[in-house]
Amino acid sequence: MGITASNLVSVLWAGAGSFIYNYQTLITGVLAIGAAWYAGAPVWRQLKDSNLQTRIMHRETLAIRLREIEERAARVAKAIDGPLWQARDVTSDPAGEPVEVGEHDAFGVEQMVLGKLNWYLVTLEGTEDARIEEAKAALKGALKDLTDTLSDIHRPASSHQEGEDYSLTDEEWAEVERKAEESKPLATEKVSAAWKANRALKAAQEKVANELRQQIAQLDHSIAKNG
Repeated sequence: MGITASNLVSVLWAGAGSFIYNYQTLITGVLAIGAAWYAGAPVWRQLKDSNLQTRIMHRETLAIRLREIEERAARVAKAIDGPLWQARDVTSDPAGEPVEVGEHDAFGVEQMVLGKLNWYLVTLEGTEDARIEEAKAALKGALKDLTDTLSDIHRPASSHQEGEDYSLTDEEWAEVERKAEESKPLATEKVSAAWKANRALKAAQEKVANELRQQIAQLDHSIAKNG
């Protein structure tokens, strides 16, 4: 005697009922998880969108910092490289050997260098990466040493022992002349030190800029992947 359709339906219903009865806790858990996922899907999408926006904003912040570093570096180089080249020309021969700088050249170079980078080394002090600030401080000191030396060299020719604005004793004037003679052979060394500090600043600026470029590239990849 075969199984009728009605008997088959009864058997299936009975089996389903038995399955539900035996695994009702599991089924309830699965349904609860499904409901929670369905209810939480918009939240997860919102979190993902929020994370993406955060990365985009961070990327823009880094891009602004990079532009500032690049613009400042270019402006610094334009302001100081020329005067330092001029200083090298009057303190070294074509072969790079030291030469004694004259009072006229010392005065001219001092005026070109003096205060040239105050906008950057003084006004913008403490506004950049610590490595750049360290290099800025070193350049500031090197430029002061250079201009002080140049000032000592040309002082006897650009001032007077006596007059309305001067009143030096013979001993004081002798000290001025002595210091000028001692400073002349030091000028080449001071120019070299200024160039070294200038190159160190350029290297620090480029290192920080490259790090920012790498971070921006990583964010660009992440944004494109998850956008």
